[in-house]
Amino acid sequence: MANTNLFEGFSPTTPDEWKAQIEKDLRGKSFDTLLSPTLDGITIEPFYHRAQTEVSGQPFKAMAKWDIVQELLVEDAKAANKLALDHLNRGATSLLFYCNADVDLNQLLDGIQIEYIRTNFVVEGDALALAESFKKLISARGLKKIEIAGSVNIDCLESIARTGNWLDSESNDFDRIKKLNEALPENIKGTCINTNLFANAGASLSQQLGISLSMMYEYIHRLELKSTQPFWINFAIGSDYFGEIAKLRAFRRLFTQLSQELGLPQEEAFIYAETAFRNKTILDAYNNMIRTTSESMAAAIGGANEISVKGFNHTFKEPDFFGERVAKNQQSMLEHESHVNAVNDISKGSYFIENLTEELAEKGWAFFKEIEKQGGYVEAMKNGWLQEQVELFAEAEQKAFDAQETVLIGANKHAKKDENLKEIIEYGMFTAKDKDTEIKRIVPRRLSEKLES
Repeated sequence: MANTNLFEGFSPTTPDEWKAQIEKDLRGKSFDTLLSPTLDGITIEPFYHRAQTEVSGQPFKAMAKWDIVQELLVEDAKAANKLALDHLNRGATSLLFYCNADVDLNQLLDGIQIEYIRTNFVVEGDALALAESFKKLISARGLKKIEIAGSVNIDCLESIARTGNWLDSESNDFDRIKKLNEALPENIKGTCINTNLFANAGASLSQQLGISLSMMYEYIHRLELKSTQPFWINFAIGSDYFGEIAKLRAFRRLFTQLSQELGLPQEEAFIYAETAFRNKTILDAYNNMIRTTSESMAAAIGGANEISVKGFNHTFKEPDFFGERVAKNQQSMLEHESHVNAVNDISKGSYFIENLTEELAEKGWAFFKEIEKQGGYVEAMKNGWLQEQVELFAEAEQKAFDAQETVLIGANKHAKKDENLKEIIEYGMFTAKDKDTEIKRIVPRRLSEKLES
């Protein structure tokens, strides 16, 4: 029975036969009315067929599981430690601390068994000093460096896009990251790429892929890297469920392709995924729970190694117990009830996802080459070309939202008539006025801002 092909009794159906049946069922309407063009220039078809799909060499992560991330802002090391321990007890398996370089790691990580979790730091200041403190803590605890995993994040390429300025200066920034990589323990990644900024500013899926490759290539060139092992790549996951699955799969393909082109050893791409900011609303905010559930599921199926789900109310409230509890529970349900972590590549063999992965990979690689024609990531930022490309797509997406072609329930459709935002908002995540900077900034902006302001 195990060797029986259950499809042997059925004659195969060709794409033309499927199309003929669909046109018959449409009763006079054109088949083309079912085609859905995306702003990325990809046409989504009503059906996909094996004849259209060639599946070959899709790289994927080694293990099906992912780590549930809790992000924490460290203003007081003792208070942050207490929160971290509580979140670990409630299901987190990875921590990301936003902290100053001089933070007391002994106090911050007191009682936390870092050999069993991933430990990430986004550092303000001299990350090299934090790296040295971290190594001393590892040694003092008698741990082997191979047992520790995580990252130290000082992405100067993201900084010039977000702030318009270098952290210190162009040459000093790259020199610091190079020294950081040399100082960090083996499994702590020190070359971090944060493309979440571009997604939240409205960049298309293929643009995000091309930008991530250009940042990666810039670091390889500037830091003279001989391996892609130090890379930690952060993607924001938005509302395009299937597109986001395909985006992460396409990135793994492109990561491998770029490594091969440069003659570098083959390493697994390490992907950190977080729920997006751009599509979140203050209006009828409980809808954000649905959005983040869909986004975390897309990240898991797409193959993220770590996933951070933001609280449904983070657009208008400081992190609170309820919002963060729901966020972790969403991932726990995906793992323990939906068993999404039981299969390494769930979408493998899906004709639609495989086609979409291939198309996004091609468009992402093409956009990467366009950036390189500008002289690479840094030059494309300096001359304003990259900002202009992102803005063109963001404006098109905003127009689609304003015209209700792109829908956010509770905001531009089915809005609650009696909602008083003044009673809800503790602080509002609205776009700040642009500043005069050395390089034009990439500005994150929520689609629903105009409705809510």
